[in-house]
Amino acid sequence: MANLDPIPARFAQPSWLRHPPHLWRPGTLDRVALLEEADRLQRAGGIEAICKIFAGNLLTSYENNRELNKTIRKAVRFALIVFVMYLHHYRGRGEPGVTYTRLREIYARGSTTGVMATPTRIKAMLGLAQKLGQLRPASAGTDRRVRIFEPTEKLTGPVMIWLRAFLEAVAHAVPLARPVETMLAQPDFFAELFSYNALAYMHDRFVLYESFPEIGFIMSRENGYITLREILRTLEQADGVWRAKAPYVELERRFHMSRGTVRNLVAESERRGWLREEKQGGQALVVSDAFVTMCQRWVALEIVWMAGLANAAAVRVSDAQWAR
Repeated sequence: MANLDPIPARFAQPSWLRHPPHLWRPGTLDRVALLEEADRLQRAGGIEAICKIFAGNLLTSYENNRELNKTIRKAVRFALIVFVMYLHHYRGRGEPGVTYTRLREIYARGSTTGVMATPTRIKAMLGLAQKLGQLRPASAGTDRRVRIFEPTEKLTGPVMIWLRAFLEAVAHAVPLARPVETMLAQPDFFAELFSYNALAYMHDRFVLYESFPEIGFIMSRENGYITLREILRTLEQADGVWRAKAPYVELERRFHMSRGTVRNLVAESERRGWLREEKQGGQALVVSDAFVTMCQRWVALEIVWMAGLANAAAVRVSDAQWAR
């Protein structure tokens, strides 16, 4: 692949990081500055349309990709992908590669919201990833007693489809250093970007939903991610009332998920006062103003976070290419 022109330096480091992300160390993340930038985006106007585009893009990626449904269903599974990509990308640069022991150590550091997975859960997820063909044994290191794994196309392929949909939605709201397809075509971009998310967790104990306990709860539920996106995609305001849909049967058909998981999430959300089921089967939901505002702030945060790290990753891999 031919070298690309260097990207302007202003994209190399988001304003809410105190150091470049590839040099992440404790204290690199400025949480206050990150939330302030997200809130500026949320208040700037057009956030309703942005939320719809964002939700629609991601749902389309899931609807056309059954493997993605198996791969990213809840936060703890997404974290596994992030940690796997980091360990594989940094193998030989201070990391041994993808091993059960190293994954257990990373999860055990915990975020400000707590530890996401127990050793038993990590072992089960690792076993499932192998069963699905998403991880395979890598070449042995110096210690042959240690099993090292590497991601396969069955993991990276579906996640790249998700990432493309995510970044295309981001590009509607904030500037990206390069067109999405150009970014994705850069060698190591995907792994570099996911590694920054892992470094944020490892050094600053950061997960994106830490200031949004409602989102954290939803993301921890099976298929919560998809259900929330459907609510945001269908959200409309009329006569001062927000309404949306999360139709159990339709979501089951479109995304190969259990309608029971949607039903349970809607019921629990109603108990918590976030919404009210107006018609059975998730056909009509009345959503509280507070929950809508919180979701808009959350989407703005997702956009600001991913745009900043994606731009930095694009600069990093571009500079590496340019230097060759």
